Amino acid sequence: MIIYCEECGFKNTIDEALVKGPKPQVPCGKCGDFLRFYGLKAKALKKPSPKHKKAPQSCLILKYGKVVVLVNETNSRVEIGRQKSNDIQVVNNRVSRTHALIEYKNGKYYLTDQSSNGTYLLMEGRKGITVRKKEIMLTAKGVIGPGYKVDFKSSDAIHILFEQNP
Repeated sequence: MIIYCEECGFKNTIDEALVKGPKPQVPCGKCGDFLRFYGLKAKALKKPSPKHKKAPQSCLILKYGKVVVLVNETNSRVEIGRQKSNDIQVVNNRVSRTHALIEYKNGKYYLTDQSSNGTYLLMEGRKGITVRKKEIMLTAKGVIGPGYKVDFKSSDAIHILFEQNP
């Protein structure tokens, strides 16, 4: 499981076998602060997943420079921001440490802004908008500018592509 440290924001990969009892004592791999685990009881009540999962029906592809990240049923949450622990790190003084999330929920893709400066979104066939502290559904290919305006030719844009599997 992946747990982000509330103190330093570091992305910790934790073996679920280490998480025991109502208040597990697992230190952050970077700062040493004890990680906080929420909703463990609910997680323990989940049905086990079937052994043979079907292949994802679609995926969203995010491209930023040489970085390519897939968002789908198996990788349903991608973090964008200035911190090294983010899935897509954007080094720019207008970008927050954890600036925005891209999530796959109920068969749809969403962008959620968590920043101070907003997240610029331009999708094909639509006007560009600045998303501020809210969630918006991604419905077409486009570009994202975390904290700054971009267009389809911007080298510092995060490009959004959709891919459908047969």
